[in-house]
Amino acid sequence: MVGRRGQADSSTEEVATSKRRLWVVRHKIFSLAASAVLVIIIIASITSSPGTSVKTSSSATPTTASAPISPTTTPKPTAATTAVTPTTSTTSTTVAPTTTTVPARVVTGKAVTLGAGQFAGGTDVTPGLYDVTTTSGQSGNFIVEGPDTYDEILGTSASLGVPKVRARISKGDSIQISGMSNVIFTPVTAPLVTTHTPVTLYAGTWTVGQDIGAGRYVATTTAGSSGNFIIVNEFVDEILGQADGLGVPSITVNLHKGDVIDISSLSTVTMTPAGP
Repeated sequence: MVGRRGQADSSTEEVATSKRRLWVVRHKIFSLAASAVLVIIIIASITSSPGTSVKTSSSATPTTASAPISPTTTPKPTAATTAVTPTTSTTSTTVAPTTTTVPARVVTGKAVTLGAGQFAGGTDVTPGLYDVTTTSGQSGNFIVEGPDTYDEILGTSASLGVPKVRARISKGDSIQISGMSNVIFTPVTAPLVTTHTPVTLYAGTWTVGQDIGAGRYVATTTAGSSGNFIIVNEFVDEILGQADGLGVPSITVNLHKGDVIDISSLSTVTMTPAGP
């Protein structure tokens, strides 16, 4: 009996020993596996950390790219200040027309008052351009023969004549005055008219480029008036106004610099600019 128990005890002990060994082996295997997993985790973390640093470095690159953002071209706005130069040129352009103002009229002739009689240009009246008038209540004949010819009833006392005549007196002209004791010769001082603008004329001689600007106009007169409207260079010879039922109410003319307009028996002729 004792021998069998001893055998049983020894076998039991062997089983226990083998179980211990198996447990140790398993524990070692588990430790190795855990170590392997830990190694893998460490390797994985090491591998991932360079990636992060790469990202950081790549994100740093945009920071360097921001250098172009502070363009040194910023001074160019300052250079754009040179755009102020156009302002200067605009000013100079504006000044040009001001400089090119209409030249002043050269006043010719000398004021004089004559009565009835015969007179000569250059002797009794200094050659020049005049507005010829008479005093209130007088009316009579005013006749000039020479390069420019005038034959007007001067004065409006009889409701037939004109209040004034624009007359160019030349040396050697024959001047005849009748029915009036005071005929006043006043040199023309009105500024030159060179632009295409409305102008009012009257009996006498008018030069385009001095008394009226070149261009296309419609000439009219007041109701109840009638007289001659002549532009030799433009082949215009009309009775303007319909006081006698013979003339025309208006005349359309093209005026060129240097043309001379002769008007007689009319106290008012309105020159209105017209389209082409």
